[in-house]
This record gives sequence, structure tokens and C-alpha cells, in this order.
Amino acid sequence: MHLMENDVHIWNVDISHVDPALVSLYRSIMSAEELERNQRYRFEKNRFSDCVTRALVRDVLSKYADKNPKSWRFAKGEHGKPEVVDAPVPLRFNLSHTSDHIVCVVTPNHNVGIDIEHTARKNDVLAIANRFFSKREVIDLFKLPIEQQSDRFFDYWTLKEAYMKASGEGISLGLGNFSFYFDESKAARISFGETINDNPKSWYFQQFTPAADHRMALAICCGHNNRAKLTISQFATIPLVA
Repeated sequence: MHLMENDVHIWNVDISHVDPALVSLYRSIMSAEELERNQRYRFEKNRFSDCVTRALVRDVLSKYADKNPKSWRFAKGEHGKPEVVDAPVPLRFNLSHTSDHIVCVVTPNHNVGIDIEHTARKNDVLAIANRFFSKREVIDLFKLPIEQQSDRFFDYWTLKEAYMKASGEGISLGLGNFSFYFDESKAARISFGETINDNPKSWYFQQFTPAADHRMALAICCGHNNRAKLTISQFATIPLVA
């Protein structure tokens, strides 16, 4: 596959559709560090999910470059965001997963982040919002009818996670130091508190419902003049590696 400058490709795997018999194949392309980390998971289901995740990112990256899935190497930035090392073509990626879905976003040069969440989980989401979200978000959230508040919580949460990952700063930004809101067209917009030196016009956000009871958000730093040029595509796959 070929990525144009403003292409953004999202790959989605339903873990329940992956044959457990493929785990040995997936393990064969993982690095020694990945294998060691995989064994630290206490439960088999977590080890299985991790194997699928590692296979997915390696298999997906090899769709865009003439490189064996086993040969990819990765490094972590200052705040832990993984990046490709020595890629033969420009490639940026980001991953997110729930207990039953894994998503991987790929683009040539833009800073990009993705987050997927299972919206039917039992957490007290309003208490979480009240503790961690910005004042503006909390006010807007509690203005909504009760039956809409949980959905809006996951709008905010996935957008925040996607932005923090795309920025490369992670949780160090502080969840309450930036806010999301929705404009007249219902597009997601971001604003920053004085502790964050960033330009809202540089960012584009999009949200998806990739499966029942799931919410996904994409954050891309593309510059104000490039928003209209983005081409966002989605693909479903069961990772199969050479």
C-alpha cells in the first residue's frame, strides 16, 4: 500500500476473531524485549492480546514498506510514545486497545494519536470527570440530560487520550489543563490552559464508533491549512504475517 502525504489509515482488529493457534507465529516475529514483557502479564488472555497487538503493528507497517515484520525496531520517546527506528519510508503510528479490539493508526509524517474505549464498563465515569476533567468540560457535561452524560464522558476521554498521545507528552500534560468542546457543526475542538504552549488551529480531531459499545477518537497535528487535505480511511483485519 502507498501512503500519500495526508493519508491517515486506521486498522481495527476484533480479537475474538483471531485464531489462538496463530500465537506461536506471532511470537516468532516479536523481539526478545517484547517476548520478555509479554511473559510479565499474569493472565493468558492478556498475553494473547499483547501478541496480537505486536503482530498487528508489525504486519501493518510491512504493508507500507518492503520490510519483513520481524525486522521492525521501535524506540520510546521521552514520555514513552513508541516510534519506528530506521524506517525505509516515512511512517508514524499509534496504538490503542480494549479487551476485545485493537486499533493502529498509520500516517507518513503527522504527529498522530488514537484511543479506543469500551463504553459499557462499570466505572463511575461522572466521578472520574469531576476529578480529572477541566472546569469547562465538567460544566458542559453536567448540563446535559443524564442519559447523555456517559456518552459525552467517553467523547471527552477518548479525545483527551488521543491528543496526549499525539502530542508525545502523555499524562504529564494534566487532563485538566486542556479542554474539548463541540462547535456549531458538532466538530470537536480543543482549547489550552496557560500551562500548555500549543496552537488549537494545528489540530484536527475525529471520532468513530467502530463497534457496539465502543468509542474511538483520532488526533492529528496537521496545521490549520492542511485540515481539508486529510484522507482518513478505515480497515478491518485479522493480522496475518509472512
